[in-house]
Amino acid sequence: MIFLNDPVSLHLIKIISMKKVFLAILVSGMIYSCEFKKQYQFGVTVDSTNAISVSELISNSPSENVVVKGNITSVCQGEGCWLNLDAGNGEQVFVDWDKKFSVPRDIEGKTVFIHGFSYLDTTTVAELKQMQRDKGRPNEEIMLIDSPLIKVAIKADGLEIK
Repeated sequence: MIFLNDPVSLHLIKIISMKKVFLAILVSGMIYSCEFKKQYQFGVTVDSTNAISVSELISNSPSENVVVKGNITSVCQGEGCWLNLDAGNGEQVFVDWDKKFSVPRDIEGKTVFIHGFSYLDTTTVAELKQMQRDKGRPNEEIMLIDSPLIKVAIKADGLEIK
């Protein structure tokens, strides 16, 4: 039986209260650290100290082992398996990671640091024509397509969202 005027009882109450506070802090810290890692870091760790801009990447492509800083313009709304970066001139740079991880679908407009390599991605004339057919463009417009589209893309193995 615990009595409030008993020194031993008061000591036990203090110990129990301190254990509860310590446990609450420990659990909160574990939850915060797990969510932070899951929410902002994907794949390999990204060292952003020597990151280049998307426009620098375009002028230096293809590149291996590069870290790029950019703004996200769109994200795969299905599985979070790709995103586009703003290239600064109305164009976009496509980024994917072969489904090694998935990113949240609500990160449009955020800044991202991406580690990986860039390459030149070619869309053939046949693919371009089919895309225009799928959009319902007139046949006369489709027949004017006579050259492939070559754009810079990134294959990422890690990214960090800020």
